[in-house]
Amino acid sequence: MKVLIAEDDYVSRLLVKKAVNKIGHDVLEAENGKLALQLFLDHKPDMIISDWMMPEMDGIELCRRIRASDKKTYSYIMLLTAKDKMTDLVEVFEAGADDYIIKPFKPDELRSRIKTGERIVKLESEHHELQEELIGKNKKLDETLANLKMTQSQILQAEKMASIGQLAAGVAHEINNPIGFISSNLDALNDYMEDLGVLVNHFQKLEKTVKDANQDNLSAEIKQQIQTISEFEEQIEVEYLKNDIPELLKDCREGTDRVGKIVGDLKSFAHPGNDEQMLIDINKGLESTLNVVNNEIKYKATITKNLGDIPMVEGYPQKLNQVFMNILVNAAQAIKEKGEIKIQTKKEGRYVVISISDTGCGIKKEHLSKIFDPFFTTKEIGKGTGLGMNIAYNIIKEHKGKIDVKSIAGKGTIFTIILPGE
Repeated sequence: MKVLIAEDDYVSRLLVKKAVNKIGHDVLEAENGKLALQLFLDHKPDMIISDWMMPEMDGIELCRRIRASDKKTYSYIMLLTAKDKMTDLVEVFEAGADDYIIKPFKPDELRSRIKTGERIVKLESEHHELQEELIGKNKKLDETLANLKMTQSQILQAEKMASIGQLAAGVAHEINNPIGFISSNLDALNDYMEDLGVLVNHFQKLEKTVKDANQDNLSAEIKQQIQTISEFEEQIEVEYLKNDIPELLKDCREGTDRVGKIVGDLKSFAHPGNDEQMLIDINKGLESTLNVVNNEIKYKATITKNLGDIPMVEGYPQKLNQVFMNILVNAAQAIKEKGEIKIQTKKEGRYVVISISDTGCGIKKEHLSKIFDPFFTTKEIGKGTGLGMNIAYNIIKEHKGKIDVKSIAGKGTIFTIILPGE
């Protein structure tokens, strides 16, 4: 234990020093209160034995200064004084002292009081260690709780995505059936209309032939029927119909093909039930994700694609599609009016590099380091969970890849994903 002795009288200081040394403690000496305070601040002793009346600074003020210091562990203070009035003793304790000895004192009494103080310092030290340990455990508990909350949120998000995937696959399947027979019926209808077109042409040739023939040889009834047919042809604009009906059927066919492609992309995006890794075509995954989130993007940005010849990637398609979706939706939301989103894929060595950039509002410099932190969001309350980018980061990490972000506020953001290729 380290003991500071503050005593302006040399003989008294020597007497106290001998008593402390006999117990086996280290000693610091000061001949006035000001020097004693400096030694305390520099060495943080466990015990201070100080005279009351000293030059520069008295023992009472020294006691107050020590108690006001930022020393974390406890220091035991004992004052030496010739004052023995009750009011003097009250002042000693009010200043923060733990004990006092009336001068003149006996060495045995001083040693006993030092040992008492030593026990108290030891107890305070143990209490401090336990307190620090408890603070450390509480900190770990807080971290564990935060991790638990994050994991719980991620599990809920994963379950939500799995449910959406299952629902999307079910909806896609249900849509596929009617689209199938609509498409089939349109093909049949197109064939029928071609046949009817041929028949109408034959009728029109017959009509023209009859009109060009000698009208005197025709009965009144036939003349009336030909007149009725001619008038009805003009009324319904038969030539227009002959040209327009095939175009209408073509538009319907294109529409059903488009719905079929959206359904296919929805199924490809969802990939429900795929708990095992598989080889993934990243370009195809980006295309299907773009079609799924098209409604979020089409009014905000034009898409520029530069998809290179890249190797397959081993992983979970639904999870990687979720990463692409999170980045693309965020990019669209970052664009206030009309902007551009660029998507590029390329091969670098054995790695696949995917970059998605936008011309949106960008991310502030102070936020960049937190962008992948759980629950961090710059969106308004209720408009973002702060999990999208954290989930994306963890998914890419799960695929042994890297994800990086660069941004300039007011100009735009670029996300770069690097994945090991096959």
